[in-house]
Amino acid sequence: MIGHGWAVSFLQNCIDTEKVTHAYLLRGPAGVGKFRLALDFALALGCENPPAKKYGLRYCGECRPCRLIEENKHSDVTVLGLEWQTRSEGVKEGNAGQNLKIDSVRYISHEVSRPPHEIGWRVIIIRDAETMQTAAANAFLKTLEEPPDRAVLILLADSDRPMLPTIVSRCQIIELRPVPREEIARSLLSEGASKNEAHMLAALSAGRPGWALEEYRDTTKQRINDRDEALMHLEELLPADRVKRLSFADTLTARWQSGGNKRTSVLVMLNIWLGWWRDLALVRQNLPAHISNVDKLDTLKEQAGRFSPIQIKDMLLGITHAQAELEANVMPRLALGDLFINKLPKA
Repeated sequence: MIGHGWAVSFLQNCIDTEKVTHAYLLRGPAGVGKFRLALDFALALGCENPPAKKYGLRYCGECRPCRLIEENKHSDVTVLGLEWQTRSEGVKEGNAGQNLKIDSVRYISHEVSRPPHEIGWRVIIIRDAETMQTAAANAFLKTLEEPPDRAVLILLADSDRPMLPTIVSRCQIIELRPVPREEIARSLLSEGASKNEAHMLAALSAGRPGWALEEYRDTTKQRINDRDEALMHLEELLPADRVKRLSFADTLTARWQSGGNKRTSVLVMLNIWLGWWRDLALVRQNLPAHISNVDKLDTLKEQAGRFSPIQIKDMLLGITHAQAELEANVMPRLALGDLFINKLPKA
């Protein structure tokens, strides 16, 4: 586990003091380590030979329960979410969409009602909990209100999307903040990364160790390629006229309406742009040590001189507003068109 020492200590203390509650909500940015923490908690609950170490969640990683839990094959630990929903409905629908549905919640209720057979706990890890449809969330409340004995529900949710307040109020909330880049860099170095690569990925990760580790292990470097492609589109749009900007808005709208990975790619692009304009603001304030795109410092310095602080601020607010509008299912063409025509400066 990279970072989040206080959360790790808190969960281990719940086990040590026999005060494990029935529902936890781990909330934080995508890639910050929510799933790894949830899995480590499940491992600590199920381990037959927990080591007597002072720090961290205690599990051996070698006993039968540990091996099965790590491989997602233990009958007492179930992992559910949008990917699981897609697989379970793929034959019928081909795409499970962007929300956890009421049928999935009913399956969760069924699973959590089964008594544990080996490790003494029935653990359900629910990824993408913030995507529950209203009907699904209301149905899930019944499970939270009447939890079975020895059952633990661990909800994982991105911090930038709202959840039903009545669900949140029934969970022990653990907010996971971005991890300092020094900790992420140290972890990458221990994985075998070079010093330059470790520090570059740690900076680009924006405090998300999961993102950094996945990118380091990915020989295709897909995330960095996505970043470079998004910045290329941004550079092409800056001098573009109204017609070309609206044409690109149409392209992104079509992606958004296609759903699935294409919809996600629009949000990824906007997040990359948001990070870029934040870096421009930092460079203008002579704070280059804090930027994320450390390998693009020369380009950032050149661009920072082309835009005023007000233009940079307007673009940051514009991207954030467009993201919120898309998540709220406002017409994507309107949200993106407004961003490209009214907020994106011409250079």
